Amino acid sequence: MGSKMKRALQVAAIGGIMAGAMVLPATAAQATPSNCSSVPYGNGWSGWCGKGTGTYQVWARCYKINTLKYTIRHGPWRSPGGDRSNVSCQSTEEVGGGGIILS
Repeated sequence: MGSKMKRALQVAAIGGIMAGAMVLPATAAQATPSNCSSVPYGNGWSGWCGKGTGTYQVWARCYKINTLKYTIRHGPWRSPGGDRSNVSCQSTEEVGGGGIILS
């Protein structure tokens, strides 16, 4: 009878662990920043997220003037509701688009 009780407890413990693991993806999805927008900003890009948790970062595609060669530049990581994330292209480049990366 002792081994049956031990086995029942093991099965219950494993079931509890599996149920907890199923809850984790929902929590991770809630961590994504939301209410985000991004716009051209001078010779670069600017973005802001107003809600959620986690972090976000703006990026810009910076083309070397008079060529099709470009570099992707990134602004600082920020928390929603705080400062904007801004990035600028170099003086020998021009901005050709941008957006926000969510984490």
